[in-house]
Amino acid sequence: MTADAKLLALLDAERDRQVDFLQRFARIDTANPPGDTRQAADFFRAFLDKEGIAHRTEAPKADNPNIIASFDGGKGPGRHLVLNGHLDVFPVGDRNAWQRDPWSGDILDGRLHGRGTVDMKCGTTALLFAFAYLHRLRAELSGRVTLTVVSDEETGGKWGTAWLLENCAKEVTGDCVLNSEPSGLATVRFGEKCMLWLRFTIAVKGGHSAYPHTGGSANKVAAALIQDLLAIEKMTPDEPATVRATLDRPEVRAAAELSLGAGAADVMRRVSVNIGTIQGGVKINMLPPDCVLEVDFRLPAGISRAAVLARVAEIAKRHPGTRFEELLPGGPEANVSDPTHEMMGHLLRRADALLPAPPQPIVSLGGTDTRFWRMKGVPAFVYGCSPAGMGGVDESVSLAEFHHVMKVHALAAWDYLTGR
Repeated sequence: MTADAKLLALLDAERDRQVDFLQRFARIDTANPPGDTRQAADFFRAFLDKEGIAHRTEAPKADNPNIIASFDGGKGPGRHLVLNGHLDVFPVGDRNAWQRDPWSGDILDGRLHGRGTVDMKCGTTALLFAFAYLHRLRAELSGRVTLTVVSDEETGGKWGTAWLLENCAKEVTGDCVLNSEPSGLATVRFGEKCMLWLRFTIAVKGGHSAYPHTGGSANKVAAALIQDLLAIEKMTPDEPATVRATLDRPEVRAAAELSLGAGAADVMRRVSVNIGTIQGGVKINMLPPDCVLEVDFRLPAGISRAAVLARVAEIAKRHPGTRFEELLPGGPEANVSDPTHEMMGHLLRRADALLPAPPQPIVSLGGTDTRFWRMKGVPAFVYGCSPAGMGGVDESVSLAEFHHVMKVHALAAWDYLTGR
């Protein structure tokens, strides 16, 4: 039996076990906030123990444990591949809006239901099993494989991946990273936009609404400010040549729209501005003396944080009483790996063999933990299930996509570690 056949046999032979694990994982409440992932971490550690795989836990916060598991291939030194997934998920929100318990793990019509099944209990489970099967066949591999199962991804990663890379760098940095956040089967993500969050505070005199000439309205200032901030979306990025050449291809644009919805191909390459919150005013017949806006800017490759901050500073000066501050100071820039990297080739080829049409390389609209590796110069790539429904009411994931993602990651990892 060929090596490929051995790996495929393992992937196909334990489909019931894979689904059972995902279902039981889906039934564990890991909503963040509050972000307590201890029960889920215990569940993963029990699996690794049963597989006979050494592991250890790093918990800079007691209720946010992170698991590191590694093994060496039997054919000697080689490249170090890191697999990365997270345990925490979005909060449930209004439970009454859900048709079934958000922690039910119910299976219906080929879909497994529950909060976080898409983002990213499906993907983290897929990587766990891929890691286990690679471990069983380790005698035929070169190099090293590390699995990082982390907490705190949904609230920035400070106590999860970011902490591991700062405190356990030798163990978890690696030469390449695979992640299975939801991306859509039609796309492989080689980069992601920068997240820049700003809070604007507007303070004016205020007063009685019948006398607008005497005090001014902070809400009126906010309305004008918002229009100027939205104009930042017209900034033109100076994209790296390889990124521009990749994203210009018609088939890449089509794949982005298929996975992420109409308009995604353009949003991927421009600034987006979301006025997330507005708080201002006390009473309908009073001029509001203050107003606070929280704004989420997403910056593409080729537009720096500094450039946007400079533009924002110019705008703020035009609106009396306005000041602003960064909510996530020192965050990373938009980050990309080489879209022609060897690992991209493995992912595209392996997925293509299992799909009606080949997937395409794109840049992610949202953030993932892969940014922490890219900022250290480590190539990182994301391939996962459809993002449809993630974070929404009645979230559910396709089990067919779950098995597909697991297979693609296991085979691509195999190719990378055997130098194929």
